[in-house]
Amino acid sequence: MKLWIPLAPFWLPTLFVTALGALPCAQQDLAQRVDALEQKNAELEARLAALADEHEDLSLGELVPPMGESFSGLGPAASKVYASDQGLALGGYGEALYQPRNGGTPDTVDMLRAVLYVGYHFSPSWVFNSELEWEHAGEEVGVEFAYLDYLWRAALNFRAGLVLVPMGFVNELHEPQTFLSATRGEVERRILPSTWREPGVGVFGEAGPFTYRAFVIDGLDATGFTAEGLRGGRQEGIEALAEDLAVVGRLDWTATPGLLAGLSLYQGHAGQDQAGLGSTGVRLAEAHAEWRARGLWLRGLAALGEVDDVAELNSANGFTGAASVGEELEGYYLEAGYDVLSLLEGESARSLMPYARYESLDTQSEVPAGFAADPANNGDVLTVGVRFQPLAGLVFKAEYQDFEDAADGMNVALGYAF
Repeated sequence: MKLWIPLAPFWLPTLFVTALGALPCAQQDLAQRVDALEQKNAELEARLAALADEHEDLSLGELVPPMGESFSGLGPAASKVYASDQGLALGGYGEALYQPRNGGTPDTVDMLRAVLYVGYHFSPSWVFNSELEWEHAGEEVGVEFAYLDYLWRAALNFRAGLVLVPMGFVNELHEPQTFLSATRGEVERRILPSTWREPGVGVFGEAGPFTYRAFVIDGLDATGFTAEGLRGGRQEGIEALAEDLAVVGRLDWTATPGLLAGLSLYQGHAGQDQAGLGSTGVRLAEAHAEWRARGLWLRGLAALGEVDDVAELNSANGFTGAASVGEELEGYYLEAGYDVLSLLEGESARSLMPYARYESLDTQSEVPAGFAADPANNGDVLTVGVRFQPLAGLVFKAEYQDFEDAADGMNVALGYAF
C-alpha cells in the first residue's frame, strides 16, 4: 500500500491514453464483425429461398409429372399415376368443338369436355386411379372411371371399381392427341357405345407377346336400346341394375414395335328382370389393328353386335315399324394419316398430318319379322381433314364430313392433355 499511492498518479494517465488509442481499433473491429454477420445473413436468406423454390418445384413436379407411356390401354395422361412411386398424381385433358353444318342444320360450338385425372399410389402394389369429367361446359358432370388396382406382377394384376370396358380404340384411349379425327367416329359410338364404363372386377397383364384385360361387369339395360344403336343401354354405375351381369375380354399383340392388333368379346344379358322383357342376350365382337411408323398412322376396326328377344323389347318400348332395335348391328372403318413434317424434321413431338377415314355401319342389319329397317341407319361416312400438333399435349384439328343420310359439314377442334 505504501507503493500504490505514490505511483497512482503516473500509471492512471498512461492507462487512459492507452484506452483512448484502442477505442478506434475496437470500433473498427466491431463494424467489420457486423458487416460479416450481415453478409452471412444475406447468404443464408438466399440459400433458404433457393431451397424453398427447389422444394416447391420438386413437389409440383411429383404432383403433376409429365406425360409418359400408356399403361394397360389407357392414354398417356391417364397413366401418370403408374409412373410414380407413391403419393398423389394429377393429369387431365379437354376438347372444344365448332361444327358448321350444311342443309339448314344450325352451326354449333361446344366445350365438349374438361377432364381431371386424380390418382394415388398407396404403395408399390396398391394404386387408385380416376377420371372426373365435366361435359358441355359443365351441363353434365360424371365419373368416367374410378378403380383400385393391385399390381402383383407383370403377368397378373387385379382391378375393381368403375372400369372402362376394353373394346375398340377410343373407349379406353380417348385423349384428343391419341386419335386422328376431331370426333370419335360413328362405329365406336353407336355399335361399341363409347365412352362405356361399368362397375366391375377383373384382371389384366402381359402374357408373352400379348397383353390382356378381362372383367365381370354389370350388364346393359335393354330399355335404352334404339334403332340408332346400343348407346342408351349404358348404365355407367348410376344406381345400375345388376340382375344381369356380363363378361368382357380383350387380347392384343404388342411385341412388334409400332403395331397393335387384337380383338375383344362381350357377352351378357340386358333384360335385368324388367317386366315385359326377355333375357335380351347381347353379344359384341370387334377386331382392330393399328400401325405407326416413320410418320404413317394407319388404323382399322370392324364390329358386330347381336341382340336377342328384340320383338319383346320393341313391344315393351312401344317401337313399331322402322323404329325397331336391330337384331344385328355391324360396321367398320379404315383411316390413315401421314405426318408431312417427318420428311423435314424426322422424329419429333410436332406433326402436321393430313388424314382420311371411311366408315360404314348398319345398326339395323337385321330386324324381327313384322318390323322394317330405316335406311338412315345404314350409311357411310367419309371424313377428310388435317391435324396439327405443335407439342405432345396440344392438338388442333379441322375436317370435312360427308354423310350419306345426314347433313354434311365441318368439325374444327382444339384438344389438350397434360
